[in-house]
Amino acid sequence: MSLVAREVKDKRVLKLIRAYLNSGVMINGVVVETDKGCPQGGPLSPLLSNIMLDVLDKELEERNHKFCRYADDNQLYVKTHKAAERVMKSITIFIEDKLKLKVNKRKSAIGRPW
Repeated sequence: MSLVAREVKDKRVLKLIRAYLNSGVMINGVVVETDKGCPQGGPLSPLLSNIMLDVLDKELEERNHKFCRYADDNQLYVKTHKAAERVMKSITIFIEDKLKLKVNKRKSAIGRPW
């Protein structure tokens, strides 16, 4: 919430976001508590991902990387497979250590754009 609070100054809005994040999710008609994160597909998911990942966008720009991000899906473009491995490792460390977000290793991959 600290990164969100840097961008959102209205305490009432922060209170609403916090309440939403702590409200749980409904599974088969039963409300289940969530321990952290934003429910997948929730209405605040795009907004919160843009707030949280703006820092990543700036880092990638500073490193002169070519990239495209839509919500929490990110593609980085490099010239070689070796560069891709190096960038994947360093950006994963940045996301997990600096932003305190978890990278889903099963959904993260190095591939070719065609």
